[in-house]
Amino acid sequence: MKNFVTIKLKIPQREEILEAMGQYSRAVGYIADKGFKAGVFKRYDLHHLCYYDVKERFGLPSQFVINANRVASQTLKSVRTNRGGKPVFKEFLPLPFDKRTFTFSSDKISLTTIKGRIDVAIEVLEYYWKYLDWSPQTAQIVKTKKGLFIHITFSRDIQDCVFDGETIGVDVGINHVAVTSNKQFFSGGKIKSCMVKFKRLRSKLQAKGTRSSKRLLRKLSRRERRFKAWANHNISRNIVDSCEAGDTIVMEDIKGIRKNKGRKFNFWLYGWNFYQLQIFIEYKAVRKGVRIVKVSPYLTSQTCSRCGNLGFRSKGFFRCPHCGYSLNADLNASLNLAKHDSMTDRVSAAVNQPNIPNDESKAHPVNRG
Repeated sequence: MKNFVTIKLKIPQREEILEAMGQYSRAVGYIADKGFKAGVFKRYDLHHLCYYDVKERFGLPSQFVINANRVASQTLKSVRTNRGGKPVFKEFLPLPFDKRTFTFSSDKISLTTIKGRIDVAIEVLEYYWKYLDWSPQTAQIVKTKKGLFIHITFSRDIQDCVFDGETIGVDVGINHVAVTSNKQFFSGGKIKSCMVKFKRLRSKLQAKGTRSSKRLLRKLSRRERRFKAWANHNISRNIVDSCEAGDTIVMEDIKGIRKNKGRKFNFWLYGWNFYQLQIFIEYKAVRKGVRIVKVSPYLTSQTCSRCGNLGFRSKGFFRCPHCGYSLNADLNASLNLAKHDSMTDRVSAAVNQPNIPNDESKAHPVNRG
C-alpha cells in the first residue's frame, strides 16, 4: 500500500513563476466564462470548446491548459448545482505541476513555465529530510501575503509487516481528550478553558452584528480551528511515539455517533473534533508501521476491564459491583479496547496526510548543499 505526505517550502518570487500563475488564472477565468455563456460545464466539452483557443491566447504549455480546464469545469459544476452567477477568480490561483512539469532534488526544483524550464533553489527544512528518499509525485505553487510557497507531495510503498507487538487501546472523551491503556493521560482542562474563551468572544461579536464584528468572527473561527488542529497534532504525535512498528492501536469507531444530552453536554461533545484526532493518530501510525483497528464503542466505558461484567460510571470514575474493581473510567475504557478481538473489526489502510505538520514552525532551514 502507498502512503503520502506533503511538505511546504518557501521559494523566491521569480518573474517567470508569477507570469505563469497570472496567465494560468486568466485562462481558468476565460474557460469558465465561455463555458458559463455556452451552458457547457463538462471537462470533455470544455476541452473541445476552448483548448486550442486558450493555448494560443495565453501561451500556456499543454498540461497547464488541461489543468485550467479541470478547475473551470469543477467551478462551473458547483455554480450549476448551487444556482450561482458567473464565477470570478483570484489574480493568482494555485499553479499545479506533475511529473512532466517539475522535478525535485534536495537543493533545487526544476519547473516548466511559459518561458521554458527554470531551476529554483530551495532550502529543505531539517524536519523534512526523512522524506527526501520518498518519490515526488505532484506540486502546487501558492501565492500568499508572506510570499510564494510550493507544496510537494511525496509517496512511498509501505510493505506489509507482521503485527505481533503490543496492543494499545485509545479512548477519547471530554474530561480527558485521550487516555491510552499504557496509562497516558491527556487532560482536557486547558482545552476546555480555551473553548469557553472562544465561546464568550463569539457571543460578544454576534451580539454586535456589525460588519467589522462579522469579519472578526471569521478570523476567530480560523484561529479556533488552528488551535484544535495544533492540540490534536500534539496529542496524536505523543500517542504514536509511544508505539513501535508492529504494534496495534485500537480505537472506538465514533463516526456517525449522535447523542443529545442537553445543551451543556452537547457543547463539550461537539465542540471538539475527536474524529480529527483519530485521523491524525491513524495517518501517523500507518506511516510508522503501526496498525489501526476501529471497534464498536458499545459498552466500552461500562464494562469492567478486569472481570468483564457491567459496572457503574459516575463523574469520571468506574466501579464494578461484582469484583470490587475501581479506576478512572477513561482508563477502564482504553483497557477494554486493548483487549478487543481485532480480527472481527475494521482494520485501517494507508491514510493521506493533507496538512503540513506543526513541527514546521519548530524546524529551521538547513542548506544541504
